[in-house]
Amino acid sequence: MKRSSILATILIAVCFFDTAPRAAAEVFKSGKECIVGKRVVDNGGKHGRITKTDGTLCMVAFDGGNRDETRIFWMLHLEGASAETDDQLVPGNNECFANMRYTFMDIYITGANTYRAADTNGKFHVEPPRKIVFETGSLAKYTSKLLRGPSIGLNTDGGTFWGTTCELKKK
Repeated sequence: MKRSSILATILIAVCFFDTAPRAAAEVFKSGKECIVGKRVVDNGGKHGRITKTDGTLCMVAFDGGNRDETRIFWMLHLEGASAETDDQLVPGNNECFANMRYTFMDIYITGANTYRAADTNGKFHVEPPRKIVFETGSLAKYTSKLLRGPSIGLNTDGGTFWGTTCELKKK
């Protein structure tokens, strides 16, 4: 993939996630929090030290690594601070988006541990660290996480990048 394509993807992601509402969590809320020398943890649990920043992107020397890696500010939090959010899923319609476009998929939270999506009903529970486990129904094949906002992050590869996010529809 060309460097310009990677940068364009990063910028689109920054614009998208920067517009999402955030809860009071310790995850960096702006690029100004990326200060050279700070010890941080990324959203995958890797520990390191910030070596350089351009205001949005942060270069991090991760422990045990042999080269610096780039992270967007919202992917980091201070070492020793919690990246957890106190957000909870509430009953309502969550609209899903990928690449900043509506996917024509909605997740309806129908109760404390129940949902409806793709014309099927299912059960879910949330376990540390904010992992949503869809036990039954059409979302059982997805890896999912409760993100700030609250929103639901979904992927099919088990990774920590949430290519599809679902947010509670504003009335």
